This record gives sequence, structure tokens and C-alpha cells, in this order.
Amino acid sequence: KVTRVVSLSVNANQICGTIEETLGSRRGLHVAMLKNYALEIKGELGARLDSEEVKQRLGRDYFATFYKHHLKMVAAISKEVERVVDTHTARDAQWYNEDDG
Repeated sequence: KVTRVVSLSVNANQICGTIEETLGSRRGLHVAMLKNYALEIKGELGARLDSEEVKQRLGRDYFATFYKHHLKMVAAISKEVERVVDTHTARDAQWYNEDDG
């Protein structure tokens, strides 16, 4: 019977994540980025609502002021941003790791 001796070195790197954690990191980074964008967009919309430009426009446009078109538009944009975040949050990690071409 022949015995083969192979020299090995063991790496006990506890900082390195598992394959699943590594694959899941793309998803986490992507979703975090989208959530940050959503916060920025909502913040900018709020600032625009309070801007002098919008106040002047609403002062001249009684129809839009009466029907609150500016508030409805902000609500619609916010809803769409949340829908995008929710759609990407619902995708599994594998979707983020399929590189096309």
C-alpha cells in the first residue's frame, strides 16, 4: 500500500465571509444604494415644495393650488420610488450575481 504525503497550509481567516455572504453582498449594496436615492429624492421634493419658486407658481395657478396638483405629484413620485425599492428588495441574491456579457 502506497501512502502519499501532501504538504498543506490551513487558512483560518475568520474575517472572510462564506460564499453565500459574498453573493448576498451585491444585493445588499444595491438595495442600500436605492434606499439612499429614495431618501435623497424625497428630501429634494420636500425642499422644492417649500421653495419660493413653487410658492410663486401656486400664487398664480389657482387651479393647481385648489386641486393640490403639486402635492399629488410629489406623492406619485414618492410612491414610484418606493415601488422601485420594493421591487429590488424582493429579488433574491442570485439575480444580482448574474452578469450579462
